[in-house]
Amino acid sequence: MGEVEMGNQLRISLRRVMSVLIVVAGLVPLIAGCAGRQAAYVLPEVSQKGDSTRVESLMNEGDAHYEKREDTKSLDAAIESWEKVLEIDPQHQTALIKLSIACYWMGNGHLNDKDAKIAYFNKGAQYGERAMALNPEFKELMKQGKKDYECLNVLGKQELPAVYWAYCNLGRWAVNQGFVAILKYKKKLKTFIDWVVETDEEFQHAGGHRSVAVYYAKAPSFAGGDLVKSKYHFDRSLEIAPNYFTTKLLMAEFYAYKTQDREMFVRLLNEVINTDPAVLPNDVPEQKISQAKATALLEKADDMFE
Repeated sequence: MGEVEMGNQLRISLRRVMSVLIVVAGLVPLIAGCAGRQAAYVLPEVSQKGDSTRVESLMNEGDAHYEKREDTKSLDAAIESWEKVLEIDPQHQTALIKLSIACYWMGNGHLNDKDAKIAYFNKGAQYGERAMALNPEFKELMKQGKKDYECLNVLGKQELPAVYWAYCNLGRWAVNQGFVAILKYKKKLKTFIDWVVETDEEFQHAGGHRSVAVYYAKAPSFAGGDLVKSKYHFDRSLEIAPNYFTTKLLMAEFYAYKTQDREMFVRLLNEVINTDPAVLPNDVPEQKISQAKATALLEKADDMFE
């Protein structure tokens, strides 16, 4: 190789190195910005619980509002009632779980503004984290600075709702924040949802399998994506809970689209749209949210498939 050619090769190599360094430098502040989210494992210390009669009244009030959760104002009123419970009893497990769920559905089903979604998903994740920290052993490990996803083994089935809804909220929070946040929390999210599947695969209409299926469908192959595994977990979720619309919606959106299976895509979405949401009487509002999303997604079919 002549000196001129060697010089050209060297300049090309240096330009490539500089390009990588520029990209990395650009990501550093973004990654640092993502670190601004604070988990909520350190609970307020309570010397004695407040007025139990008032707490019961507020819980019932929140439940009554939540029954009408299709209406944004009613869902907001439920959240307000349960938050008042925490002012009296900051470690009220049921209130924390209900708030985590309500914040998730507020962000996922009622809001369009991205910043508002992020705020509710962050708050919902924190309520779930606070409920997880009601486990004394887990709380102590968090105080020692351990990583939460490395300490799930000390939790039991009692903490299952807390882990699941913390995961759901954090996952949506990361998606709305963008790629860097997804990358940062990828390991934590995967560990959380694997724990849910192992603890109770049927929980929340097989929510663990559904979430793992989405993970394997969305992730590129070099980052752990696997369409065979995705199909298995979607199928298992539908086997356990065939009438939960969200599973079919997500299977269409991620698996059918990724595999460019238009027939599956259309079939799944039409099944969601054309089935009575009351097939699951306790989940009608959530079923209707999935139906609306299925209708909107079906309208994009021509743009999504070749």
